[in-house]
Amino acid sequence: MNEWFYLIREIVGWLVLTAAALPSAYLGLLALGALLPYRRGKKGEPAKKIAVVIPAHNETILIEGTVTKALQQEYPKEAYCIYVIADNCSDDTAEKAERAGARVLVRSDNPGKGQGLNAAFTNLLQEDWDAFLVIDADTEMHPQALARISDALHDGAAATQLFYGVLNPKDTMRTVAMEFALSSFNGLRPRGKAPFRISSGIFGNGFCLSRQVLTEVPYLAHSIVEDLEYHLRLLDAGFRVRFIDDAWVKAQMPITAKQAESQRVRWERGRMQMIKAHAGRLLGKAFRGNLTAFEAFIDVVMPPVSAIAMLLIIAFVIGPMSVRFAALGCLSLLVIHYGLGSLKYGSISGLIRIAFYLPWYIVWKTWIVVSSLVKQRTLGWVRTKRHDENNEVEESS
Repeated sequence: MNEWFYLIREIVGWLVLTAAALPSAYLGLLALGALLPYRRGKKGEPAKKIAVVIPAHNETILIEGTVTKALQQEYPKEAYCIYVIADNCSDDTAEKAERAGARVLVRSDNPGKGQGLNAAFTNLLQEDWDAFLVIDADTEMHPQALARISDALHDGAAATQLFYGVLNPKDTMRTVAMEFALSSFNGLRPRGKAPFRISSGIFGNGFCLSRQVLTEVPYLAHSIVEDLEYHLRLLDAGFRVRFIDDAWVKAQMPITAKQAESQRVRWERGRMQMIKAHAGRLLGKAFRGNLTAFEAFIDVVMPPVSAIAMLLIIAFVIGPMSVRFAALGCLSLLVIHYGLGSLKYGSISGLIRIAFYLPWYIVWKTWIVVSSLVKQRTLGWVRTKRHDENNEVEESS
């Protein structure tokens, strides 16, 4: 009986290790790629004409400040505009945005971020804009964001993604954890892809699409993870997104467990929808030699790092000595990846603080992933509170 028990433990240990080792190796490869130089862009004249598009749903508290700051770009004033989508608002978002200096599109039916963006792009394509940058209603932009995007467009980029970071990383340990997580997901991962000319993906905030892209691939993505859905459409059409990390957008992140859980459940369930809808198709194309489809397949099925870490811990606990050594090696790859990401796109203080919080964060994230599979949640464009109720600051996502 003991022999069978140990045999089963060994087999399970190897299976769990294998499931975690592949994504760990992938993250290690991206950490290596992030150390290599990559093509950024070249200065060109005249400045590309860029419309900054801001989807907004009941953003009365934030919208004026966002528009005002967006109008302070170090960029020729005649070469850009701020265009706010007041999507099915029941407050004075539209009036405040217009008062702050934005053009405003008011929508009163068919709500949704993807639907709103498609309506805005349809209108703006009738004008002479070269490209369209999308930012969220709680976002601040690097003062040279448009200049860096223009450089990339002059260099032949069809679509770009700015580094998307955290505006309030010191508010609570949860925002510290978000800075830690996004330093990888929105920073080191796309930076690691750049030298290999792999599409960075688009992250819902800070992505820019050229006129050519939107003409050939209309923004008909209406799921809760419409950015991931649209990126797959871009790859199918032969377009890749270039990462820009010498300019950024930064947004407010939720600070309490309840606020964060609401957001994470929607994201994880949205990703599960994409896996069901696209993973099989992409894998089939990959087996037929389509490398772009293989890149997209990895992005779609890549598990949360919290789940990878949990699997490695399980493998270390139940596996034989060889499995334990391999699990430690994979954990080392994760430590290197996230350490480098924090140093490059986060902060030293945040990295030190997160070391004490990380075990709980991993458990919480794993619970969110599991609960997102069984809980019935509305996956529409709903408001995620970003600050305490007393501060009355909320943001749509």
